[in-house]
Amino acid sequence: MNTASIKKNLLSNITIEKGMAFILLVLVFSWEFHFLWLLYDFLAIFSIYFFLKHVNIVLGSTLFFVLSFFILLSINSGFHIISILSIWDNIKHVFVLFMLLFQVERHIEGRILEFTKGFGFIIGSVFLLQSLLVIYQSYAGYYKDDISGTFGNAGSHSFAYYCLLYLSYLFYIKKSNILTFCVFILSLVMNYFAENMGYYPLVMLLLGYKWMSLKGIKYIMIYGSLLLLIIVVLDSALGGVLIQPVLYRFSEFFIVGSRDFNNFTPSRGFMTALAFYLGGWFGAGPGCFSEIYSIFGWEHLGKIQINISSVTNLLAEYGIVGLILWISLYSIFLKRFFSKWKDFIFVSMLLLFSMLYNKVLNDERVIFLLIFTMMFLKIYIHKQFKTND
Repeated sequence: MNTASIKKNLLSNITIEKGMAFILLVLVFSWEFHFLWLLYDFLAIFSIYFFLKHVNIVLGSTLFFVLSFFILLSINSGFHIISILSIWDNIKHVFVLFMLLFQVERHIEGRILEFTKGFGFIIGSVFLLQSLLVIYQSYAGYYKDDISGTFGNAGSHSFAYYCLLYLSYLFYIKKSNILTFCVFILSLVMNYFAENMGYYPLVMLLLGYKWMSLKGIKYIMIYGSLLLLIIVVLDSALGGVLIQPVLYRFSEFFIVGSRDFNNFTPSRGFMTALAFYLGGWFGAGPGCFSEIYSIFGWEHLGKIQINISSVTNLLAEYGIVGLILWISLYSIFLKRFFSKWKDFIFVSMLLLFSMLYNKVLNDERVIFLLIFTMMFLKIYIHKQFKTND
């Protein structure tokens, strides 16, 4: 085989999805090397070129309208570099999502299915490594947000989304009942150690996707009741260490607290109320409360973490109208690839719950894991369509 043939074979093995998977694994193992997250930005810039080549009129005009509105908000609040960075930091994921799901549609019968097999083995091996590290970190006395496997300090939420990624592969691609059950139970335990209370409604949503029908309600009732019974029995045997922390964390969402910055409750409920107070209808200005690329916004609140979730961050900076437009933008992109209402409702709920849970749009690791989770769902939908055709 001559040099030209070798070079041609090598280039043919380098595909967009493999490149994206490589970048994902770099982020998974980035630990505290945050500069490595810039790889995602390079990917996003390339995906803009891909988007412009394949965009349709609906997505293009929607993006133009929403982007124009955000730029007007930025101009209205005064010109700041971080305003442009904030818009970019939130909008870049639609291009990455478009590129990966478009590739799935184009190459589903050939290279995507082959890629999925190898990718599934890799993320399964990494999940085992993550679990061992989480156990070690828990018993070594790490702070709860640092019980995160390879994801670094305060990366426990990222570990939760890695569990969702692997479970989506097992639920909808691999379909190994014993392995799925073991990983499901292990993920519940690991995320309890890390106090990722938001993981549990997300994984129930993921599991319940197949049962989003009238016929499936009975399965939800049966298995849900059985799981609840097991948890109650274990909680009673362990002296209330399971249920009480969960109830406390979820009750925080409904605690508004006071607006005294020297004496406040740093809960999601308080932060949501505070974000609404600061943002109003049109927000205080894109990027004004953010820290992006080591640049602080002009209204940055110091130790008060207003960006505890994507919803609070967008609400404070872009206001109620801006938040609705951000959600609408991502929803329109999702509707392009998940045309059936059952599928669209599910992925929209998955994204919305994630935005309520943590700052998914401002953490490249989390949103990238979520996009790959949607890729597995897209493959599953295609296989179901072919089966029923």
